[in-house]
Amino acid sequence: MKIADVLTVEMTHSGVRCASKKRLLERLSTFVSDFLGGSEDQSEDLFHRFIAREKLGSTAIGDGVAIPHCRAAGVRRICGCLLKLDAPIDFDAFDDHPVDIVFALVVPEEKNDEHLATLARIASIMQQDSFRQRLRDCTSNQDLFDTAIALERAS
Repeated sequence: MKIADVLTVEMTHSGVRCASKKRLLERLSTFVSDFLGGSEDQSEDLFHRFIAREKLGSTAIGDGVAIPHCRAAGVRRICGCLLKLDAPIDFDAFDDHPVDIVFALVVPEEKNDEHLATLARIASIMQQDSFRQRLRDCTSNQDLFDTAIALERAS
């Protein structure tokens, strides 16, 4: 799957303020739940699923990027959320670099193959220095979304 298949401008946020990894995962859970028309219970469930995944090992892939992801019941299609933080935060990355670009995925429980393929595609794209820098240069939600879609098409 491509970024354009999982990301919408409504799920793209530039200049997000978060003081910690935990707060970021809470915000992500709320963004996704609100987008899906879910309840506070769904948001809390997503948060616990993100936390459970992080306990297996950090989803930071290095160079200031993290790709938190989880599976969730009741989700019909893969949902992406792209965030550019206003200031980097510690994310327990293997390279010890703080994270300022986050591309989260929430995946239907039964979509294992699509989950892995989408995760691999995003990780591959995010490992490109020029791609990361162009995202970091964005100043609005729309600019961040448009840049992500354009850069993927060019890669």
